Amino acid sequence: MTGFTRQGPLAISAFSAALVFLGCASSTASAALVFSSLPGLEGNGSFTGSLSFTATGATTGTLSVSLTNTSPIPNGGYLTAFAFNVVDGVSLGFTSSGQPAWGLLSAVDASPYPAFDYGAGDGSWLDGGAPSTGIAVGATSITAFSVSASAGVLATLTDASFFDGTNGYAFAARFRGFANGGSDKVLGVVPAPGAIALLALAGLASRRRR
Repeated sequence: MTGFTRQGPLAISAFSAALVFLGCASSTASAALVFSSLPGLEGNGSFTGSLSFTATGATTGTLSVSLTNTSPIPNGGYLTAFAFNVVDGVSLGFTSSGQPAWGLLSAVDASPYPAFDYGAGDGSWLDGGAPSTGIAVGATSITAFSVSASAGVLATLTDASFFDGTNGYAFAARFRGFANGGSDKVLGVVPAPGAIALLALAGLASRRRR
């Protein structure tokens, strides 16, 4: 038999784990659009997230946005609002949120970034209520929206339709209430294809060498 090199049990186990991870990553990617944060303007806040669109009728659908506050624990801080852009011809309504004080934001003034189409938060992007109404460090919250569009537009919608970066920015999150007295405004981006899987495999190899 050619092309086969005998491997020890640990190497086989690591290879199998990598295959399992890649399979899970592929499954997750097909179920939702996964994104993460760039460094914030003040270097205080960070997050990971995902969004998923589901058509419920010829002209209606639902959008679910999940966000996890991954800011450094010692400095605390809350994710108090988020904003995003949608493709033309789509209207959103607010359905529910894991943050009881949150409601719909529209034509969001996300200074210093350009205005975003929609979002959610307590009050407004810049101010709003007490920071503690936001998502705490280490916590995850899901916000749901209703989606309306003509039948022709709705038939073309995908998860990516709600992460529209044609104005240069697709998603942003607002942070307040840090222990150092600071706040932050943080953009979200979709990692390059395979980037998450490659990072995980690198971590697996690193652990194998130790």
